[in-house]
Amino acid sequence: MTIKRKLLALCAALAAAGATTVSLHAAGSASSAGPVPAMKARLAARVPVTGMARAGDALVAVGDYGTVVRSTDNGKSWQQAEVPVSSLLTAVHFADAQRGWAVGHGGVVLATTDGGANWTLQQVLDDKPVLLSVYFASAERGYAVGAYGTAWRTEDGGQSWEPMSVGQGRDADLHLNHIFATRQGALYVAAETGLAFRSTDGGDSWTALKPGVSGSLWGGLEAGDDVVLLGMSGRVLASRDGGDSWRAVSGDTEQSLTGAVSTADGKLLVVGAGGVMLRGDASGLNAEVRGDRQNLAAVVLAADGSVVIGGQLGVERLSASTTTSH
Repeated sequence: MTIKRKLLALCAALAAAGATTVSLHAAGSASSAGPVPAMKARLAARVPVTGMARAGDALVAVGDYGTVVRSTDNGKSWQQAEVPVSSLLTAVHFADAQRGWAVGHGGVVLATTDGGANWTLQQVLDDKPVLLSVYFASAERGYAVGAYGTAWRTEDGGQSWEPMSVGQGRDADLHLNHIFATRQGALYVAAETGLAFRSTDGGDSWTALKPGVSGSLWGGLEAGDDVVLLGMSGRVLASRDGGDSWRAVSGDTEQSLTGAVSTADGKLLVVGAGGVMLRGDASGLNAEVRGDRQNLAAVVLAADGSVVIGGQLGVERLSASTTTSH
């Protein structure tokens, strides 16, 4: 089971416990006792990671226990950031080198203005079991999505949020696993049951896309001229017409795929469960499997071009000896 699948299982448990209504309030009123800050850990870089992002030339990874770690030397060393919550953080995104946001369980929205070294609890979206993804198109306009159709947007840098309706009808309660955008500004959401969604008007309206698979889609990105989606059973799907039609990309794996990064020339590096790593492009991918077989959740390119991965064993800068051919 991948890290993200574990998150969704936790969502179901919370829903069964009665989390059924939604409201939005300022972070300061999250509870009478206030949030509990993340504990300082001697081996913070080994805490399970669920998301990573570039912040200028720095790297930032988020994960369990409210842990955030940051590297300013391309992943060679990591320092733990100051974080005001100890709940599971699931995703992070930066609008520029200084301003970034992270989201997680309990509708937590964190913000930073110093490249991820220090974080504040900006907002809490009540009664939503978990936020799974965050994307900011600019320092003002941002989006957060998550379990059971959770979708919010902000026009003021996260000071206030309003709900969005992504899925309609029976699709309204689908888990929205990942939100991303293309260079032209179109928004895409990878969702469960093999569905994805597209908006070309900043989230005002959404079109359901059907790539032709049944399993959950965990992530996506733009790679060269293609929009690419990743999912269960090793699914990699690519579209060159904005999502109106899709083609399957061979990857020689049945493991769930959870994260990917694209290089400037459109090459892809995809990671997933069981230590699987796929390298190639949207016409075909070659599979490798790490010796530790750890579940990988995220991958990012450092400023010097090196690859950094994050997963159940924390963060790691790759070298040629860390993978073996499958």
